[in-house]
Amino acid sequence: MARRYSFEFSGVAVSAAQDLFQIIGAAGKTVKIISVSLADIDTTLPTNQQLQLRARFLPATVTNGSGGSAPTGQPFDPGDAAASVTCKANSTTKALTSGTASILLADGCNIYAGYAYPFAAPPVIGPSESFVFELLSTVSGTCTMSGTCIVEESGG
Repeated sequence: MARRYSFEFSGVAVSAAQDLFQIIGAAGKTVKIISVSLADIDTTLPTNQQLQLRARFLPATVTNGSGGSAPTGQPFDPGDAAASVTCKANSTTKALTSGTASILLADGCNIYAGYAYPFAAPPVIGPSESFVFELLSTVSGTCTMSGTCIVEESGG
């Protein structure tokens, strides 16, 4: 039975390009990426700017990003077990793969508008693979941001 989890970061000072989320596949499981979102939550308006965003699939041997946090997946059904899939957020050293990374989405938004993207065909991540949602552009000044990645785990 598939289980849904939400990974989030909240109120993080962002001043550099980074992996906003890295979803890391777990042994014996597959995970579908349902949606990603990002918003600036500053109480004072930051500099008006465009954010360059990208989602990538990293196959084969993945070197995880670093410099951020490791949020705990929150189940949508409180009776569900803890997620097997893991997440890293706000890694300023980006994740790498020994395989060929696939770009699943190249997009952008105005910082004032925020960003929400539900995948019509959710990417499937297997064991030893990763999904990365990246901020490619360096922001003007430091912005306080929050984001969410919703996943669906099945198998095992």
